[in-house]
Amino acid sequence: MQKRALREEVRARMPAPGSAAFLAASLAAQERLAASPLASAARVVALYRALPSECGTASLAAALQAAGKEICYPAVVPGERLMSFRRSAGAFVKGSLGIEEPTGAPVALSQIDLLVVPALAVDKAGRRLGRGKGHYDATLAACSAHAVALVFEAQLVPQVPVGEHDRAVAFVCTEARLLRV
Repeated sequence: MQKRALREEVRARMPAPGSAAFLAASLAAQERLAASPLASAARVVALYRALPSECGTASLAAALQAAGKEICYPAVVPGERLMSFRRSAGAFVKGSLGIEEPTGAPVALSQIDLLVVPALAVDKAGRRLGRGKGHYDATLAACSAHAVALVFEAQLVPQVPVGEHDRAVAFVCTEARLLRV
């Protein structure tokens, strides 16, 4: 119930998807992460395909590719919580959860240097609240890459309630700041 209430609270204070404020904040957060030492140090970066209500990743992907980084995206394996990753190869298909997934060559989790994840809410300790399926939590538990939540400043909250399987990220990037947690 706490998680459901927090999801509703954060959604209510978010900029409206597609609005000028939403697009400006999304672009600023992506530019901040692209210019960060985290991105500079990474060779292989795993991004998410943003839903209309999430901080985008398209500008970030373009900047990283221009800097010579390899980009991959997650794919949900039906019946499993751990996600697999594939290169984009320019083509995406609708996956089992209705989110676009890549069709390119597989990328081993051990090859990923920077894992960029979405969140509905995140706190300054890196605890994140997702959509509740646990795919990112399982992947974070198995991955040794630096993990960063790419979110709007409005999604930062004092504390995210966590359960046994919830995993934190090491960094939080918003349009206003990059926090190491």
